[in-house]
Amino acid sequence: MAVQVVVFSLGQEEYAMPIDVVREITRLGEVSTIPNAPSYVCGLITIRGVAIPLIDLHVRFGIDPIKMTSEGSDSQEDQNTFALITEVHGNHVGFAVDQLREVRILENIVPPPSLVTDPFIGGVVNLSDRIIIKLIPEQILESDEVKELGQLISH
Repeated sequence: MAVQVVVFSLGQEEYAMPIDVVREITRLGEVSTIPNAPSYVCGLITIRGVAIPLIDLHVRFGIDPIKMTSEGSDSQEDQNTFALITEVHGNHVGFAVDQLREVRILENIVPPPSLVTDPFIGGVVNLSDRIIIKLIPEQILESDEVKELGQLISH
């Protein structure tokens, strides 16, 4: 089954989210810190007057945010450049990503290898030059985590 997705990068890896769950894509500006928030929460961003929690997928997925440049030096300038605004468990949530790569139709999505047990990985696409991991946004955060974020924001 083919699905249209937004492809983005975190470090050197590429991921995809179905385009039908992405409400908006925005370049990241100012992020306000939320006291006592979980480590994977960058803070709040404001989109048209609405505060939206921003999730750092590097932290959530355990990915090293530092990438190597072609010269071999560390560079963080591409880290968390964009936010994908989605709806998770009935709430708007932003996912911080490094770079947007493309919008494309993914075909031949295969289940993740049996050793990959993360519920948010919906499949893998092997292209001739790279691998794209298809994510299930609703599985990145559990409903109680979204509820907890809502409580942090309302206080």
